[in-house]
Amino acid sequence: MDVSIIIVTYNTRQMTAECIDSIYQETSDVDFEVILVDNASSDGSKEFFEKDGRVKYIYSQENLGFGKANNKGAECARGKYLFLLNSDTLLENNAVKLFYDFMEKSDPRVACCGCLLVNKNHERIHSFGSFHTMMNSIVERCWPLERFRLFLMLGKFPKYDNPKYETSQEAFDVPFATGAALFVKKEISDRLGLFDPDYFMYSEDMDLQHRYFESGYKSVVIKSPRIVHLFGQSSKSGSIKKMEMILKSLFLYMKKHYSLGYFFAFCVMFKTIYSISFLLRRSRSIHEKISHIRFVQKL
Repeated sequence: MDVSIIIVTYNTRQMTAECIDSIYQETSDVDFEVILVDNASSDGSKEFFEKDGRVKYIYSQENLGFGKANNKGAECARGKYLFLLNSDTLLENNAVKLFYDFMEKSDPRVACCGCLLVNKNHERIHSFGSFHTMMNSIVERCWPLERFRLFLMLGKFPKYDNPKYETSQEAFDVPFATGAALFVKKEISDRLGLFDPDYFMYSEDMDLQHRYFESGYKSVVIKSPRIVHLFGQSSKSGSIKKMEMILKSLFLYMKKHYSLGYFFAFCVMFKTIYSISFLLRRSRSIHEKISHIRFVQKL
């Protein structure tokens, strides 16, 4: 088996079905399997997909989160490579074969491979980025710093999709490629682990590639695969719950990858600046602001 395609679904039956259809419509000349892990969906996904003979269907009795669900799928994967694919994506060319061919000829140090994702209007969207640091996390998450980062001399160094990494070549090295469409060497994931189960959702793709980087491996982005990511349509963007999951994962990441002193400094600076900036937002009620700030202070 060449490639095991792992998809995690949670109450996204229609989008997931369209994603699987696109895989079978576009993929050829490569031996693959599709493993679908259902995080306890309640939208009829179980009844629908367990009848689909094209997929190896795994139903979880609880919502495991993104990382653990992918790990569960990887446990029964037979492919030489794992292709971790979001349920809200659509393949528009023979992307699986293009990834496979590239990885077969690539530098042995390449552990992960991504591509340049587009939205439904075929506009470039988040495809790669830099690892979390104290400064880029504060600028990204703390309003109004995110709007005035040019004045902080940080506008030239964006956290995501920084043009300094891109080259005219088919492939270019990046700190991490987004987990929405991530091609991984299974031999390396078997040895170093796939996703850290401590993360429920968010930052787990960055954490995985940071761990691989620390072991001497690297990630690349290639330009030939064409994949549409219907970004945000599988979750409620802007909700307080989503914001809190993002922040919880951010703090977990900082604790795992930096020294105790650095993490302490990050906590003091981030919590102070973030709390003040959140109080200044006009789009939230006083009750929401107080509740959210209390959550942040406990991180």
